[in-house]
Amino acid sequence: MASASDVFFKQIDEVPWLDLAASPDKARPARGSSARIKWMGGDSDTGPWVYYIEHPADAIVRPHKHNARRVEYVLDGEIEFYQGDDALAWHRGDTTIEGTRHGAGTVSWVPPGTVYGYRIVRASKLLHVFFENPVGRTTHIAAETSTAEGEVQP
Repeated sequence: MASASDVFFKQIDEVPWLDLAASPDKARPARGSSARIKWMGGDSDTGPWVYYIEHPADAIVRPHKHNARRVEYVLDGEIEFYQGDDALAWHRGDTTIEGTRHGAGTVSWVPPGTVYGYRIVRASKLLHVFFENPVGRTTHIAAETSTAEGEVQP
């Protein structure tokens, strides 16, 4: 298996969809998500940690945070992104909160510990690159669980 110290190439169309039940060492979407995921990375222990993800239109990626740095590329489709307290208020149903829309060709950087979520405006294909293994380092946030400062209580 390839590791972060090896050069390797993978073609998205040739990589199978993850069987999440059989892949406990890979990142997975929150419970109830309709996302489909492909593991494009190298070794689960040494990385790189690269995931190809497809979301249907109108899907919700509820607020969460990673304790790993993350880059995301929007390959196709459009997302509406919410961050911090706005992500929490949006998830709790505040319709006055406006996210920022990002379409194909957009790249985002999210530092570790940043709370964010998004709505899939148009069916989307995303590429996530983590700088550390996100497995066991991601906190999905319940709509009612936050302090006044917006700090998440896991």
